[in-house]
Amino acid sequence: MLIMTSLEKSILATIIYYDIFDFPLTLMEAFNLLINPRRISASEESKELNLGQVLKSLEKLKELDEINEWQGFYFLTNNAKGKLVVQERLEKNKIAEEKWKKTRRYIFWVQVLPYIEAVFASGSLALGHTTEESDLDVLVVTSQGRIWLARVFISLLMGLLGVRRKKSQITAPDKICLNHYITSSSLKISFESLYNAQSYAHLVPVYFHKEGLIECFWQENKWVLKFVNNWPSPLLYQKRKVRLNLFLRATAFFSEKFLEVSFLGSILNKLAKKIQLKRINPNLPGRVTANDQQLEFHPYSAEKTVLEKYNQTIASSGIFGGYYEIDSGLK
Repeated sequence: MLIMTSLEKSILATIIYYDIFDFPLTLMEAFNLLINPRRISASEESKELNLGQVLKSLEKLKELDEINEWQGFYFLTNNAKGKLVVQERLEKNKIAEEKWKKTRRYIFWVQVLPYIEAVFASGSLALGHTTEESDLDVLVVTSQGRIWLARVFISLLMGLLGVRRKKSQITAPDKICLNHYITSSSLKISFESLYNAQSYAHLVPVYFHKEGLIECFWQENKWVLKFVNNWPSPLLYQKRKVRLNLFLRATAFFSEKFLEVSFLGSILNKLAKKIQLKRINPNLPGRVTANDQQLEFHPYSAEKTVLEKYNQTIASSGIFGGYYEIDSGLK
């Protein structure tokens, strides 16, 4: 058995995890996305790490022939694609940049809608690892008590723009996938797992009109740090934020005031809830959540498959002892 430090094991585990997606890591990504060493060794003390320590450990893993490095990207030595994974990642990053331009154009118009507090990019777009066929996943934060009506509004808008992904579509290039909503007073997402922690660590805020909301989201989901050793505040990704438009924001503000003063907001939200609950099937495998705090539509989630592959590779290496990750309670 190879003798490794807990940090070296954690870095290797992180590269193993992203190898499932053919996603080689840079030094900074290995640092930011590092699987918390305490996941692998419960006796490991929580401590602050720096880039120098991570770089030194990456060099040690190269000496042990566990990983390779090419053009600043680190990947598993036994990855059959070798340097091709780096070339593929660079190509997918170029595609992602074009998709980012489209996403920001679409989300720009969301600020005209009442009850929409923020929109995060998620999935492969947030990771910068898309193909031409990739859709555009987003997480939507709505006002408390209006999640059902907010879903109607944003679905209608994306439909008018011709970019809403429909559930009947197997692939939907450049379409907005509205599969997750939470409210501004229930920002904590309680489905804890390595898969979800890594996914949320990539979230990029595209639209918000109150910085405090983004900071609150980050604070409420600090459980991510159980799985990821370092999670920079999403506010660091300001370059992706859409430009606020005063006319659109004023339209949303006065529309919302009218809906509340006239009680139409409450009436329409109840009606939207009643109609939507009739159409939502909560018994699909994966996870479908539908309540006043959260709407999540991830049937046939990849989480279980990804973690199974990860655990198999971890176990077959003979390096990590009894370390094992479970999913977040999928059906």
